[in-house]
Amino acid sequence: MDASKSQSKCTQYSLHICIALFGMASWLLVNGLWIEVPVMVNHLPEGWALGSYLVLIIQFANIGPLTFAVINRLNKKKKRIEIATNYIIITIGLSACMLLVPLWDVTSYVNGVKHSTALLSLSAFLALTDCTSSVSYLAFMTMFPPTLLTSFFVGMGMNPFIVSVFGLLQGVSGNPRCINSTRVNVTAFDNLTVNVTDYETEYRNNEPRFAVEVYFLLLFGVLLISLVSYIALVHLKVFKQFHLKLNADTSRKVDIHQYVYLNENTSTEKGESPTLTRQSLVRNDCETDTAAIGNIQNRSNNEFKLGKLDWVYFLAIQAYSSGLFNSVMPSIQSYSTLPYGNLTYHLAIIVGLMMVPTASLCVHWFPVKTKLSVGVLTMIGTIAATYIITVAALSPYPPLCGSVFGGISSIMVWIVFYFVFTYIKISIGMLFRSEGRNGLIWYGSMSQIGSLFAAISIFPVVNVLQLFQQDDPCSTTCY
Repeated sequence: MDASKSQSKCTQYSLHICIALFGMASWLLVNGLWIEVPVMVNHLPEGWALGSYLVLIIQFANIGPLTFAVINRLNKKKKRIEIATNYIIITIGLSACMLLVPLWDVTSYVNGVKHSTALLSLSAFLALTDCTSSVSYLAFMTMFPPTLLTSFFVGMGMNPFIVSVFGLLQGVSGNPRCINSTRVNVTAFDNLTVNVTDYETEYRNNEPRFAVEVYFLLLFGVLLISLVSYIALVHLKVFKQFHLKLNADTSRKVDIHQYVYLNENTSTEKGESPTLTRQSLVRNDCETDTAAIGNIQNRSNNEFKLGKLDWVYFLAIQAYSSGLFNSVMPSIQSYSTLPYGNLTYHLAIIVGLMMVPTASLCVHWFPVKTKLSVGVLTMIGTIAATYIITVAALSPYPPLCGSVFGGISSIMVWIVFYFVFTYIKISIGMLFRSEGRNGLIWYGSMSQIGSLFAAISIFPVVNVLQLFQQDDPCSTTCY
């Protein structure tokens, strides 16, 4: 009996670990790309506007989740299309990540303007992987009891921490160094040779501890680990026993299995016989224990059921939060932090993204379930975003320009922004998990729709209207 209980616990721990490792793949590549932007921005022709180009290209990858949603809607036989979808998008992500190793700095001219065509093109494939994962990964998680969703979100929150560690190990390249140089031009006038000396000031960038190529290889390795974990979750017999069958009423099926999963484990640990087993709940996929199902369904309805107005309210906030978090703020992050130096920019991204797993754990202990609480958090996050946008608009001479407190305040506000909006998004995700598979698909779809519209709006503001200005490291700079 002790051996059986030990084996059962080992299986459960292994399941939680594999789900967390699988969850790491969600938005791993895009988060990793943003961590590397402070290093690449000094070597690529787009300069500080690189973020806005990446945001726009990334959001066009929303064709992935939209296609998934349409196919899912037309899926009359209710087959789990997400299993094959996940294999496809992870393979695309691995291929694009590997190609970035030799090609990330390859440039070419588009309409007479030099662009990082290789990086921007491959970024679209990275984004296709991550954008589609917003809906396909969550749809896949409905195969398992709801209690395991927390492990998925923890894994999803861990990928910003992992890429942040990679960024810290790589180190920031430091602020550009201005170097005075001279160039002698020899000019001939009517058999008379004249030497003309030109004086120039140019800036050079310091190199990080390891190259960009090594960084992308590290991302490839992490994604490969997630793929192996996914294969185990789908095919290993020890994990397949936890799979749920896809019915029209998925949410009810999930609630039933959650009860079985918890009841079997807690009763067995106490040495008691489970009062309700999987066999008593489902016999030949048809016969059920009606009384038990009714009790479970009533409890679920009382605790988790969302009304129509709740759906509209939370989905609107989710779209707004995703638009700011995924599109608007990344597009202007360089303008709000680089005036204080490369170190400020680097730390704002790294420490800020570290708030994602921190907020994920906080949601686990202190979940937010009321409209008032979500509204208050949204207001706090909006205030932080407003400050950041104001600083970016005043670039290259933002408040506290040239002061160490300017950089510190910028980093602190970015930390608040990352933490609050991550808290909001995950809290809403937990609420919609109780609505079953369709709830999670709507949640993921609204996230991407909000991000897409925000990206389309912010791109012309940065690159056409040019309301945000880049400095000259050798003249207009705070450091």
